[in-house]
Amino acid sequence: MTMFNKTIRKTMCGVAAFAVALLMASCSNRDVFNSYVGIPENGWDTDSLAVFRVDIDDASQPYNLWMQVRNDNNYAFANLWLFVNVVSPQGVVTTDTLECILAKPNGQWLGSGWGSLRTLQCHYRDAVRFAEPGRYTFRIAHGMRDENIEGIVGIGLRVETAEPTPEPVTTAN
Repeated sequence: MTMFNKTIRKTMCGVAAFAVALLMASCSNRDVFNSYVGIPENGWDTDSLAVFRVDIDDASQPYNLWMQVRNDNNYAFANLWLFVNVVSPQGVVTTDTLECILAKPNGQWLGSGWGSLRTLQCHYRDAVRFAEPGRYTFRIAHGMRDENIEGIVGIGLRVETAEPTPEPVTTAN
């Protein structure tokens, strides 16, 4: 077997292994919702909202919630404050404030990516049980002191099913 054939064979085996890993990961995907809203190049203004509409079919199921932040090197801060309003199907509004840490103290960006673009999964809530099934609207605004911030490229929301917490074990006396 020539060196060229060995290289091709190794490459094909690597591609096949990657495809199998990707297929296995997609089979175990727990995402119920995963979407991004792009932010204009001229910046994200305080009165501009990223809006997501999420259909929850099973209110007995716990869910994990993640905010996703895409930024580039033009972002001037190490963190991002978010104001999150969640509107239930009945119109009940709950409000939260969330801080996403985007960089280490030395200025190194956190998250994944290459070049100047980074994506960070920012933990929002674990094992949330929604009050009822239906469409929930998430409205997200930035809570930074500057009215308009540059360098945030996109904001995302990911909702995934959580592992149910086990019931406590009690013993009879």
